[in-house]
Amino acid sequence: MTEYRLYQLPTGGKMMTDKEFQEYMKADRIYKAIFHPDTKEKVPFVFRMCSFVPVNMPIVFGLVCTKQTMLNVIAWQWINQTYNACWNYSNRNATSTFTNKELAMAYTGAVSSSILLALGGRWLTQKFGVTAGSVSKLRFVNGLVSLVAMSTAGFLNLFLIRYNEMRKGVQVTHQGKECGISKKAATHAVISSALTRSVLPVPLLMMVPFLWKITELMKLAPKGRFGIIGVDMLFLAISLTVSLPVSISLFTQDLIIPKEKLEPEFQNRVDAEGKPITHFIVNKGL
Repeated sequence: MTEYRLYQLPTGGKMMTDKEFQEYMKADRIYKAIFHPDTKEKVPFVFRMCSFVPVNMPIVFGLVCTKQTMLNVIAWQWINQTYNACWNYSNRNATSTFTNKELAMAYTGAVSSSILLALGGRWLTQKFGVTAGSVSKLRFVNGLVSLVAMSTAGFLNLFLIRYNEMRKGVQVTHQGKECGISKKAATHAVISSALTRSVLPVPLLMMVPFLWKITELMKLAPKGRFGIIGVDMLFLAISLTVSLPVSISLFTQDLIIPKEKLEPEFQNRVDAEGKPITHFIVNKGL
């Protein structure tokens, strides 16, 4: 005899078998990985979470493993921040709208800040004579320069791209029902998302020189150019795979915000049963 249980789904309680529930959860994960929670439209493949590692592999390789000439710094920071801007916009809270002018200004600010920070770091390394040494030393210097630029610019990139959310407010919900627009909730969502961007490069750019140092101490470091490139790519893949879940896990996508942190109009709301609402939910974005 088939056993049914009552499972609480976003649409309400439903009697299901364990197998049906597992199939539902799998389908729900796939749907959320592909479709935007606000627009219900497909997120472009290259801007989905599953594409983050393969797309960023060549970008981070360019940032960390190429010679830090002015042309390389400008080119790779521009490529990196352009991808980040598109990724941030694709995974934003879409209940707030943007004009093309606002997006252009945000994009320009994010890319400019990244390039200026990276060029400043390059100038410092040249001033103090850090231009040669072991592979682990060079990767550490390049990684440190890129870390400062990427962490700061990553924060600014998301902050600028999604600034309009804070200016105009975003939709907050309770038990799946829309409750109104809140600027304070938008600020929580944007700052939380921006913090994940500042943390993201830390394990990414610090693990590569650490792994190289271990390889050198164990006398396993390759000597040839192609061998070094191959090991670089392996270490970058490991670092990217670790850094993404670490940074994203800092805050859940659906932020639960106490009513006390929102505007006055949310303080005395009640639910369908007449009970006071103490917490609201906002889509943080990724």
